[in-house]
Amino acid sequence: MAYRRCGFRYEKKLRITGVSHIAGIDEAGRGALAGPVVAAAAILPEKFRHRRLNDSKQLASELREEIYCELISNPEIRWTVGIVDSVEIDRINILRASHCAMRLAIEALLEPPDHVLIDGLPVIPFPLPQTAIIDGDCISLSIAAASVIAKVTRDRIMRDFCAQFPQYCFSQHKGYGTELHLLKLHEFGPCPIHRRFLPWKKSSKSGHLRRGARGEKLACRFLKRSGYKILFRNFRGRTGGEIDVVCRDNDTLVFVEVKTRTREDFGRPFAAVDREKRKRISRGALAWLRMLENPDILFRFDVVEVIVAEDAEPRVELIKNAFPLSKPYLY
Repeated sequence: MAYRRCGFRYEKKLRITGVSHIAGIDEAGRGALAGPVVAAAAILPEKFRHRRLNDSKQLASELREEIYCELISNPEIRWTVGIVDSVEIDRINILRASHCAMRLAIEALLEPPDHVLIDGLPVIPFPLPQTAIIDGDCISLSIAAASVIAKVTRDRIMRDFCAQFPQYCFSQHKGYGTELHLLKLHEFGPCPIHRRFLPWKKSSKSGHLRRGARGEKLACRFLKRSGYKILFRNFRGRTGGEIDVVCRDNDTLVFVEVKTRTREDFGRPFAAVDREKRKRISRGALAWLRMLENPDILFRFDVVEVIVAEDAEPRVELIKNAFPLSKPYLY
């Protein structure tokens, strides 16, 4: 894609139609494993110029901090931030939390804008007219300014968390899924600001999914009682593959597949972990292993069978070393 300098092309089109107060909105932290999602809104003066302002992700951290200080100290720039913490993210999911942070940022402006430019896809519902721009933080100066303010605000929050939880090195990776962060998760497990997962809602999920979610919850409870440390749930590798639960059993990394049934008329749940399923689990395991800086780590695959019959207490059984890796592990 050809390089396009950040400018006011969208803002100018709106001003021609009589729209004068235009805010740019962007968020930071949506893809992180820990910490809040932060959105910023910025309204720039019509004559604003800045040679170095661009998408915050394309700026070196020192330059980003410098531009941030310039933006927030400029009396002609109106800006606000909205912050949604990890607890609320778990409750409503990250997409809704990102949209909520954007609405909070807009609502915090003393004078609401006439129109909003949003990075990415439309936000629905939203209290003001909006234009969604894919890669907007590279195109619109208003969005780029919001991007820098959101990013630096969140980085500073994560540095504060680093003082509270120094073992996770949040000041280095800011809660994103880097090799260092995953290594620390493997070593220490999650801390209070790590994001969990939404409770399943019966009204919006099929019986099969509700049963599977209940089975995973029961399996995790069983694993914890058995001395396992839960590191991550529902991991998906970038190149494919999936793991229900990633955990640690003493010094061994364990990839757990959970199989849930209401009865055993058609065989044990473990029978559903066929060759193709094992390949998918192995791909997910390889994706996790390659993010660690320890090629000699011990690991294995366990299966947890859960029977959730309507007329009996749930029954959980653990099968250790249930199957081998489907192909050689090359670090």
